[in-house]
Amino acid sequence: MKTLSKALVAGGLLLACGVAAADVSYNAAVTTDYRFRGISQSAKDPAIQGGADFSDKSGVYLGIWGSTIDFGSGPPDPKADLEVDLYGGYKFKGAGIDWDVGLIHYAYPGSEGSLKLPFTELYVGGTYGPVTVKYYYTDDYTGPTTNAASYLVASGGVDLGSGYTLNLSLGQSSGQGIKDSFGKSYTDYKVGVSKGFGGFNFDLSYVNTSGIDPSISTDVFNSESNVILTVSKSF
Repeated sequence: MKTLSKALVAGGLLLACGVAAADVSYNAAVTTDYRFRGISQSAKDPAIQGGADFSDKSGVYLGIWGSTIDFGSGPPDPKADLEVDLYGGYKFKGAGIDWDVGLIHYAYPGSEGSLKLPFTELYVGGTYGPVTVKYYYTDDYTGPTTNAASYLVASGGVDLGSGYTLNLSLGQSSGQGIKDSFGKSYTDYKVGVSKGFGGFNFDLSYVNTSGIDPSISTDVFNSESNVILTVSKSF
């Protein structure tokens, strides 16, 4: 899949030139703790994030998103201080569901190549009403493992009135690649409230995991509960 991802990323960059005249949006954010599927990627410290999205009326879209990260002074790689995600896919409607299929590549510029941090996932998702369900799959998970991993997540938002939204998500990380990294499959969940104010979006969320080996409790890759504030802006 890594060879495939290189070809798709290269093709995506070329395609971006073709959709550049279509809709383009940008986003920027600051968060008190960057969590990826319940696991801290910033050693429980703040992170700066931002990205750009290109979309065409045909349903084709491309995007790039990045975040500062902190993997500490030891494994997996003290040189990795940035994550850059490249993704592209196709959105369409069918059977009353808004479908989304695509591919995302997680890159770590400056990281040690032998540690094999970059990885690629295929995904398919559907939205019905306020609920979205999405499934991700890779045949070669990040790090020294060469085994497959998957992630199934359900999320949704509930309008609370006065501009407030209740955001909920529940995800399950599974597969031998996950077991190689965390000892077993695990669940992550998030409950948060967001509101727009002064052109910015404020999100206050409680994030936690269940099923991870309790010995993993340091700041690096912390999986314990945390309350996280994220301030973002789209333009």
